[in-house]
Amino acid sequence: MNRLLLLISLSGFIWSCSKKAEEKKSPPSVVENPVKESDLTTVRLTDKAVERLGIKTVVMEQKQMTSTRSYSGEVMAVPGQSITLMAPVSGTVLGLSGGDLPMPGVNVRKGQLLYRLIILPSEKDLLGAQEELVLKKVQYQVATEKRKRTEQMLKDKSGSLRAKREAEAELATISAALNVAQARVDLMNGENSADVSDKLSTLKIESSLDGVIQRVYANASQVVTANAPVMDIASISTLWIRVPVYAGDLGSIDEASPAAVSNLSDFNGVGTTWVKHIKGSQTADALTTSADVFYELTNRDGKFRPGQRIGITIPLKSAQSSLVIPFSAIVYDIHGGTWIYENPSPAVFIRRRVEIENTENGLAILSRGPVAGTAIVIEGAAELFGVEFGGAK
Repeated sequence: MNRLLLLISLSGFIWSCSKKAEEKKSPPSVVENPVKESDLTTVRLTDKAVERLGIKTVVMEQKQMTSTRSYSGEVMAVPGQSITLMAPVSGTVLGLSGGDLPMPGVNVRKGQLLYRLIILPSEKDLLGAQEELVLKKVQYQVATEKRKRTEQMLKDKSGSLRAKREAEAELATISAALNVAQARVDLMNGENSADVSDKLSTLKIESSLDGVIQRVYANASQVVTANAPVMDIASISTLWIRVPVYAGDLGSIDEASPAAVSNLSDFNGVGTTWVKHIKGSQTADALTTSADVFYELTNRDGKFRPGQRIGITIPLKSAQSSLVIPFSAIVYDIHGGTWIYENPSPAVFIRRRVEIENTENGLAILSRGPVAGTAIVIEGAAELFGVEFGGAK
């Protein structure tokens, strides 16, 4: 009986072991024909093909590169180089020669006439404008008759030349007053023609600096009150860049070295503009634990504008050894991956994945890639990519 139990136990144990062995031999997933990434990326060309594709190679170098840090900055007008033109008194805004006011984006020069302002008479003058016009017409008729009478008396030699000239001066004064009274009545009736503006007191507003009109707050023929804004003008030949920097990084910034500025769409850094550090306003934000750092940007080509967000790479005082290659050696796949082509032997090229940490002066600084001393393709990499994936002929 004991032997029978022992045999049953042994058979059960053997069956369980064999079952576990079978489970181990059957994995849950199977990858058929596994191939390493490096085995798919070798391209062999003939010497003639290498010459036709214009392939050039260099040896990768390890260089001491200044450490940098990228931030988002805001372009702003230089303080004191932007103005808001306001109406000094209440009046009616008029364009030049009866036209419209200059539109935003128009370049203006210092001393250039921008618009006119018809000074509005007081409410008391407006209310009595009709009565004053009637009175001035009567005075004008009297002065006209007086001048005629003095002229006739002078011809008859019964009057003097002095009396004639006094009558003419009186007529001129009354005529000017009549024109003003007529213009006030016309203005009260809603007319803003050039003829009306010529009869009333008109201020000519000029630009006090060279710049670009940023905003226009009023329209032609619009009535504005005293100190109402009419338009903003900013000089953009030189701009400032305000960069909020984490307060803990202020001591690590290299203020003596220039920073690199580029548009947010300039991923490759080909349109980099260099700017210098300046002493700006001592401003900070306690909520974001940041302090503002300022840089001066030369903008004679008008590439940047006030209020624009840009990317800025600021140099730090520390330096590190990095792999550096020309940016022309980089190719991108459809997923945004970055690659280069090694050249281990003549006419043999192997595609290797790399990671770009930063770009500077047409160079790509790598955080991961082949070791220094590796020969890589710097011209013809795109052609090799086309050969590998069938895009080239």
